[in-house]
Formats: sequence, C-alpha cells, structure tokens
Amino acid sequence: MLGRKGLILGAGVIVFLGLAALTDVIMSRNEAPAEPGKAQALDQGWSKELREKFYFTSQGSQLMPYAMLRALEQPLSDKPFLDPAHVAEMGFLPADGPSALNPDGLPIGFVKDPRPATGPLGPMVGLTCAACHTADIEAKNGALIRIDGGASQGDYQLLMARLSKALDITLADPAKFQRFAARLVAMDPKTVRPALEALATEIRRLEAASWTPVPYGRGRLDAFGHILNAVAATAINEPANYRIPDAPVSYPFLWTTPWQRYVQWNGVAGNPLGRNLGEVLGVFGHADFANGNLAAASSTALGENLVALEAWVSGLKPPPWPEKVLGKVDAAKAKRGAELFKANCAGCHGGPDYRLTPAAETEGGRQWLAVSMVDVNTVKTDPKMAMNFITRYAKPGALAPLLGTAPHSPDGQQVLAGSLLLAAVSTITENDLRARGITGDARKAAYGWRFAPGSTTPQSGWLLPPSYKAGPLAGVWATGPFLHNGSVPTIYDLLSPEEERPAVFYVGSKRFDAEKLGFVSSYDSIPEAERPRLSRFDTSLPGNSNRGHAFPTGAKLPPEDRTAIIEYLKVLEGPDVRH
Repeated sequence: MLGRKGLILGAGVIVFLGLAALTDVIMSRNEAPAEPGKAQALDQGWSKELREKFYFTSQGSQLMPYAMLRALEQPLSDKPFLDPAHVAEMGFLPADGPSALNPDGLPIGFVKDPRPATGPLGPMVGLTCAACHTADIEAKNGALIRIDGGASQGDYQLLMARLSKALDITLADPAKFQRFAARLVAMDPKTVRPALEALATEIRRLEAASWTPVPYGRGRLDAFGHILNAVAATAINEPANYRIPDAPVSYPFLWTTPWQRYVQWNGVAGNPLGRNLGEVLGVFGHADFANGNLAAASSTALGENLVALEAWVSGLKPPPWPEKVLGKVDAAKAKRGAELFKANCAGCHGGPDYRLTPAAETEGGRQWLAVSMVDVNTVKTDPKMAMNFITRYAKPGALAPLLGTAPHSPDGQQVLAGSLLLAAVSTITENDLRARGITGDARKAAYGWRFAPGSTTPQSGWLLPPSYKAGPLAGVWATGPFLHNGSVPTIYDLLSPEEERPAVFYVGSKRFDAEKLGFVSSYDSIPEAERPRLSRFDTSLPGNSNRGHAFPTGAKLPPEDRTAIIEYLKVLEGPDVRH
C-alpha cells in the first residue's frame, strides 16, 4: 500500500498520522459543481466567506483615490477602466459580481482602503495579496477552475502603462475629461483637474520606475526590486539608491507557506509579519521615516490585517486534482511516479514524510517545514534574482543610526540594501505593534512565533550562500510556468534535459495541458482571438534563462519516467497542517 503521512502543527505539538492509500486519495476528491460561467472552487479548506475575505481585505496598499479609479475610462474607449474584459486583458481576474465585501464589483485583489477619507478625493484603492496570488485554469471542455493561492497571470507593467495612458488621455481629451469629472459628484469641479494632474504625475513616476529592458510579461514581477526602490530610494529620499528592477520572478503559490522556515524564492525574510509588510511597500504602500525621527516611523500597511491574512493562508490547502474536468489519474503510473519522486525529488523538496526543523531552534519547541535552500552554483538556474539582492548597496540616509554594524561597501558610504530593508521594516513593525499595545506573547504571535528560545528578536532569514528555495510540491501542478523566473512552461519540460526545453514560448493562455502539467504555450496551439493577450518569453534574454535544475545529476529521465512523476504530482498531498 502506498500511503502518505500528514503533519499536524499546533502549539509545539507534532503528531504524524497515517492516511489513505494513494488509490483512495485519488477517488475521494470533493469537486463541487461551479455556477454557469463561473470558476469552480476546489476544496482548499476555505469557505466561500473566507475566500471573499482573502480577495477583498485591504493590506494598506494605496495606489490612487478609489473614486478616480471608478470614474476612469480605458485609454482608447469610453468603457470603464475596470470593465471586466479590460481587467482580463491585463491578466487580472474580474470578480463574479458585487458582494458584501466588494459592493462595487472590483477585480479580485483590488481593494478600497477601509480608513476614513482625509480629503475630498475620498478613500484610496490598492492591491491586496489576492491580485497576484489567485488564478483560474481552463480545462479542455472550457470549464474554469479557481486556484486560490495560485500564481496569477497579472501583468504589472501593462497595468501601470494602461493606467498612465488613461490618465494622460483624460487630461488631453475634453470630452473624456468632462465625463470623468461628472462622475466625481462629491468633488468641487474646480479641483478635479489639479487633482487629476497630480495623480497622473505620480502614476507616470510609478510607470517609469517599473521600466525594464526585458519586459516582465504575464505572471512575473521583480518584487524585491520594487520593494528596495520604494524603501531605499523613495521613502528615505535617496534617489541615487534607485536600481532598475530587472530580475522578475513568478508569483509563488501560497499554500503551506506560513508553515515553511523560508518562504520567498531567495528565503531572505525570517518572519511573516516583516515579509508581508515589505510586500505592501512594494505594491503601493507608503513608508514615512518622519525626517529621521525613527521612533515615529510608520507606513500605510495595516498590521492587524496582515496578521489576519497570514492566518487565513495558514489554513489553505493545496488544490486537489479535479478528475471530473481534468481527467482521471492513472493509479499504477502514479505509484511508480511516487518511487521516482522519492529517489530524485524528495531530497530537496521533501514529501510525503515532510521534514521538520529541530524543536530546539524555536521557542516552545515549535517546528516548521524544513525547506531546502539550494546554492545557485548547485541548482544552476538563472542567478539574477539572487545576485541582485546580495550585491546591492544603498546610501543609508535617515536609517544610518540603525545600520552601524551592517555590511558596508568598500568606501564605507553605503550599506547592504538587504540590511537597510530589514532595518526599515523592523522599525515600522515595532512602532506599529507598540502603538497598538501589542506586547509579550501577543507580539510573538504577530511575528508567527519565529523566535529562538529566550530571544526577543525575530529569527533571521537566509542570506548566504545565494540560494533558491526548493519548497514542497503538493499542488504544483496548478502553478506553471516553472522555475523561480517562470522560464519553463510545463513540468514535463522541466523534467526534460535542458537542451529539450522550449527556447521561446508564450504566456497568457489559461488553457491547461493535463498531460504535461502547465498552460498551453505554443503560439499555434492558442486560438487567434487570445493571441493579443500573450507575452512572448525568450529564454535567451537576461534574467530569463531556462537552464539548471538538471536532475538527476549526470543522468536523463526517460519520457516514461517523466510522465510517471507527473502522474504522481497530480495526487501528491501536502502536510496536514492544523492549528
């Protein structure tokens, strides 16, 4: 009998449970039918109400005034900018319609700030986790399947370009401007144009700051590049610290991440609260270092909501393979694939007997999933993202008092940018917790209990040697393209020799290839009507290499072994993590 072992993590208590045989696991999937025209939600442990909370809870991102976004038209049309078809063109997911938490029917992950408005423009709107971490895939029969916590196909650079162009054309076109102003019924008409000009200027700045010589395309973002620019260049007013954010990575999937020792592709964040606050600053959150009065440093991030979002994700399960729409699993082939997986993949990725960190490392004996950090010289995948982070230096500006012991550049004038980011995020986080009266165990809980025994300082993340995370692979079937930079379209291609992987492919189709596990990516295989939405991915360009991850070392998996592993990945279960 081929079984798996689940992991229960509670307050330092770990129990292993023997679960069902593989064939029983395959047959027991719960597949609720979807409403016509809507994506089918799989059983990932969330209720409909919790899913809505994740989609539409603000994390403190502030892109622009909410009323102005709702009033804005598309650049070359009089249709709303937020028209569902236009949202889908940019790779984001329209909502199914208005709801209690989303009364205006904003796209998934686009959220109105809940704080009271401070001026005539009203509250702000920004992005939350769901914008980049929710996906739909399309079966051969046209059925849509919702992957909560999955990798979005959102095109950040296209969003900013369309938004900037829409604002500029609204300023230039009298008829367009009049329609825009008429929708802002709460504003004095005389103030609309100056406010629009100021907003257009800011969005142009953000668009320019997102420019890269190699476009990101669908489903990628240089998150750390944007976060470091937001903090090291904008927030502390040191424009010389700006760098082109040219190392995009795929949006990682979220299930099991709250239980992993290291999370990001390069593993540098050591606790969830700091990780998530930094993420907010990278997507239109704002930090204020109070002219060097660091005791008053703050940000627009909503700390209480960040803790809640992390708690919700901690209960998110990997998506089960939906046999009714994607096809039955070959149990015999999957059983053989399990043996191959154990021999060739589990050494780095773990599972199904998931490894834990030592109990002595963390207060209360708490244990986390012991994900592997693999040296870039070993995995040999594109090093740009990892190297950009560890080789970047910045002028410390207002944060200098916190960085006396940080690694400095040879001339002593700059500090390691990662150290600057850690100092900034730690200062803002501690100030926020203090302001809300959160101390003692409540403070440690907010940090996800990431403390060594007897320490009051959160645990550090990974730094050296530069490495990429080899995380658990349960549910990976729904998360293509693959590798950290999204350079390999299917798992079959990833398991193939490097020279057999596609040198050029197209990203943007939701059509799922259930045999190779990934999205359909050949231009000729994608319907003509969908082609204008596609991004061309050229693996010869900087940051786009599809080389590396050539395992097993010194050998090649024959095609039948690749397909056996693929069959097993359809049913590989994650750790059974419970509170």
